[in-house]
Amino acid sequence: MGERGESVRYAYWSDRRVRSIADDDGINIDPRWKTKISLFKIPLLQTGIDLEREVRTFQRKEIAKRIERAIGDLAVEDFVTPPPTRYARGIGRVEFSHFVCEEQGRVVLGMRTVASDGTRVAVCLFGSQDSVAGFMGPRDPVASGWSSSAMWSVTRWLAENCAASGLRHDDPQSISVEAMKIAFDQGFTRESREAVDQPWQRGYTFGDAADAEWFAEIYSDVVLDKDRWSLDEPVDRILVGAPLWVRTPRAAARRYRDFRRGMNVKRYQ
Repeated sequence: MGERGESVRYAYWSDRRVRSIADDDGINIDPRWKTKISLFKIPLLQTGIDLEREVRTFQRKEIAKRIERAIGDLAVEDFVTPPPTRYARGIGRVEFSHFVCEEQGRVVLGMRTVASDGTRVAVCLFGSQDSVAGFMGPRDPVASGWSSSAMWSVTRWLAENCAASGLRHDDPQSISVEAMKIAFDQGFTRESREAVDQPWQRGYTFGDAADAEWFAEIYSDVVLDKDRWSLDEPVDRILVGAPLWVRTPRAAARRYRDFRRGMNVKRYQ
């Protein structure tokens, strides 16, 4: 999976997480030196050569390619293989919203995909507002709405990279369902839930990107027991992790502020 065309922009980029993975897996993304050769003429003498070294900094596009190439098939794209998944990637619609919890500046990215065998997958990625590009509007005023009472449990669980030791009263399936509700249901009111064709009416959301390419580190990957769960939107498998990047064609990114300008501003904080 690679960048398509020259108009691709990075809607999300976690430099800290990218560098951490590069260090762990021995991927070289550090700046390197290149030699610059300059020709000059000395009066009454021959032409001289000046050798100068300057730092060449890798751009995001090149860093992303190095990460993808090094991780290779460990990054799952078609979720027909059984859990666990360490890295995942995909192409599709990504929803950006704030993660309402006691920690300021947290965001959650949600995306849905269907595997080639029909498995319905929800991917919930929790990250930092500072890693979201400004054109997505992470600091725009947003509406309020329903927030999950499980936010504290999910926050503790995420702090331990979704390890079982981070669970006090939940099992991996139930905490994954709560994380999915935060990613896709947080901010809903009765009115906004009915406006399925207007996602900007859901509270705490600030943008989305259609046809976006995303790459993530996955901490939890569970297949739900069909006899146990009856969800509003059927899901077979839930992945929870952290995003490394999201890149999207310029025309595919939507900033919800632009759609909310004609709505009742009293609803927004």
